[in-house]
Amino acid sequence: MQAFCDFDGTIAKEDVTDLVLERFARPQWREIERDWVEGKITSTECMQRQIALIRTTPHDLDAFLDEIEIDSGFVPFKRFCDANNLRLTVVSDGVDYFIRRILINHGMSGIDVRANTLIREYRSGETRFSLLFPFARSHCKTGSGVCKCAVLAGAEDHVFVGDGRSDFCGAHAATVVFAKEALARHCEQNHIPFIPYNGFADVLPVVEALIKRRAPQHLLPMPQSA
Repeated sequence: MQAFCDFDGTIAKEDVTDLVLERFARPQWREIERDWVEGKITSTECMQRQIALIRTTPHDLDAFLDEIEIDSGFVPFKRFCDANNLRLTVVSDGVDYFIRRILINHGMSGIDVRANTLIREYRSGETRFSLLFPFARSHCKTGSGVCKCAVLAGAEDHVFVGDGRSDFCGAHAATVVFAKEALARHCEQNHIPFIPYNGFADVLPVVEALIKRRAPQHLLPMPQSA
């Protein structure tokens, strides 16, 4: 069995990219966000343009990231995965550097992270930021920088834990879906079976039971409304 987990709003309590933008980006990032919400631009376009508006030093960025809290239930979940040879992959339409920095700050390294790649360049006396999208796919229905359905493709007997819009395509591809908030509403509207959760303290006992039983699909908990 394999576990795929979103990061922003799932492992991290809040959307880390939004927190960074609120703290360090020029105010135009909010207009770009509105364009994305209204469907005028893709998630990839939105992220690229917003990240370019960040103005800070690497030191101040790291200090800010080191204050970010994560779901306290994720640490025991990760330990359980390690103890049971359950491969754990963070799949996020966020920023790889932010994710790895936060995980390391909470004592977790070596986790496979599939996310957008942060590029830092020193130009005109200050650090400039941009993104690369190694996991983007032109056919992705969500237009995300990370096509989660492509990352999940080919993985057998796996669970997917998510909460937001970038998780929609992943939910369609997953074997077992844990969903909350926007993802739970999407699953309900599209008749995708899912298990509601509030945090990884809810996810862990279900995954533990799945591993113990190696249960076929018809033995999984019945889908519920969030």
